[in-house]
Amino acid sequence: MQQVVGAAIVRHARVLAARRTTPPEAAGRWELPGGKVEVGETPLGAIEREVAEELGCDIEVTEWLRSQSVIGDSYVLIVALARLSRGEPEASEHDELRWLSRDELHDVDWLEPDRPFLAELAHHLGQLGETAPLLRAILFDEDDARAVAQRLTRDGFEASVLREPFQGEDDDEDHPWAVLTDAPELVLEVLVDDFDGWLDLDEPVAAPPGVTPVELPTQPKRLHRDGT
Repeated sequence: MQQVVGAAIVRHARVLAARRTTPPEAAGRWELPGGKVEVGETPLGAIEREVAEELGCDIEVTEWLRSQSVIGDSYVLIVALARLSRGEPEASEHDELRWLSRDELHDVDWLEPDRPFLAELAHHLGQLGETAPLLRAILFDEDDARAVAQRLTRDGFEASVLREPFQGEDDDEDHPWAVLTDAPELVLEVLVDDFDGWLDLDEPVAAPPGVTPVELPTQPKRLHRDGT
């Protein structure tokens, strides 16, 4: 049988699901992104290529799920657990992307070949959800926020960029940006100092979406290393 590979891309205890647009019988249903292993390819090479083509980002495979799914008489689907290593996923061949928590896995209509992986994936997401809360760095420039997230990702941490609404702000105010990450506080302190930001340490969060807005400081808070 020819192998088909799927990617369970995980960030902040959530997995990325993609909604199909074709063929007509699959349109509107959800899958783990991926595709066929071509002649001369390894499964690892195939999933890295497929994700780059479909989502415009790079991944690092951390392990392969134990389950397999037979598709008809010719194909067998295997799924890799992966983390983002460069870029943000963007829908091109799909019309919607969602980050799903363990409790949200059954909120979407999965294609049949992906369903055998959900139990194992739920167990994995549940283990991640029991880890320490995430930290949030606040920056006033989007480019700075994305630069911080890129450096954290390159160093092996999970990081995502969010628009950060502050309590008490009007809708037309210039909202700053937040970087949500599992990086240690010390690592994040150095980065936010370099980019003139600060850490929100009052209320760590578990995972997006639904991030609780932080209180707007009365004056800028800056972190300085000793001797600066």
